Amino acid sequence: MRRAASCEAVMSRGRVGAPQQWLGVLVSGALPQLGMREVERVTGRRLLRLGSRIGLMPVKPGNVRDALALLYECVLLQEVLLAKAWATDPRPDVDFYRELAASAEWSEVEGRSFAVRVRKLGGFPPTSSIELAAKVGDAVYDACGGRCRVDLSRPELVVRLVVSAEAAILGVLLLKPRGDRLRLRASRFKPFTHPASLTPEDARILVNLAAAENRVLDPFCGTGSVLIEAAARGLEAVGVDLDREVVEGAWRNLKHFSCDALCDVVAGDARMLPFRESCFDAVTADPPYGRLAPTHGLELNRVYERLITESARVLKNGGSLVFIRPEGSGVPQSLKGVGEQLPLLEKYPVYVHSGLTRVICLVPHLKTALQGGAYAPRGEHLSKPNLA
Repeated sequence: MRRAASCEAVMSRGRVGAPQQWLGVLVSGALPQLGMREVERVTGRRLLRLGSRIGLMPVKPGNVRDALALLYECVLLQEVLLAKAWATDPRPDVDFYRELAASAEWSEVEGRSFAVRVRKLGGFPPTSSIELAAKVGDAVYDACGGRCRVDLSRPELVVRLVVSAEAAILGVLLLKPRGDRLRLRASRFKPFTHPASLTPEDARILVNLAAAENRVLDPFCGTGSVLIEAAARGLEAVGVDLDREVVEGAWRNLKHFSCDALCDVVAGDARMLPFRESCFDAVTADPPYGRLAPTHGLELNRVYERLITESARVLKNGGSLVFIRPEGSGVPQSLKGVGEQLPLLEKYPVYVHSGLTRVICLVPHLKTALQGGAYAPRGEHLSKPNLA
């Protein structure tokens, strides 16, 4: 949204209309682009992006609770507001924020106690948070005609101002999930572990990006991290792994977390999946690349190529593929750039250390992406893997 000619004009665009409400979302500063896309995939709605970390999502008044339930599943989400006013390219002076608050309607606050909390991103504006909170609080109090009270210790509602050099958003805080809410499914709590296992947070991000309606496939399931997170979201999930010992370990993990009713694990080769065509809504994969997870003597670039073609075979129309591809100095040369020619490919790099960056790749509507013929993997002879 472009900045209008005056502060008043900008704020008038930010007022909430009666037919719908707007939820303001704030995502993690570590991976803002990925965080925004995760929210969009989970909710099925495009965000109006005010800044790199701040977005707006329209909802009908009766659907706010359902939207919050979905947003709670997002790993990189930090806060959700019932947005009352917003602006792009905000000014640094405190009067701007008082006018922003005065432009909004605050019926939710009337008859209740409230406190104003300010979150500045990147240290903007240079004004102290206390002064900003006081100005906004005065404006909210005046807008309610004095029919509310300030309580800084135990308020019934929190009026939240989130501001950066790109955008400012003001509203009532609805949701602030704990960042460690998935910790009880970490590797140290699993009966079967492996050093290459995904964290529950990483696994949940893959599941969220996949945006499956019902059934998910993980053709390199390992200890079952993705399967567990898919089941936690109420999805059916099937895992495949080449190593029978790993398959047995993954099954123990599924039973430990009471996910065995929704999940299954089979021993098999991801290059020749033992499933009929068009039977999964999404495929998520973290293929091995030889550092911590064994490759069983397989050529890694061919493994990725077969992953793409086999995923297209077993996916339903409209199904998505999400996979992780490594980049960096320690990554085999044959893996660099794999899948780059895929149409519709979205890439989200996640820095690990100086020698490794993990790139999360999303291909929505994989079958549609391949129909144009732009992706043509090389022919290969499927050699028997070395399990010795």
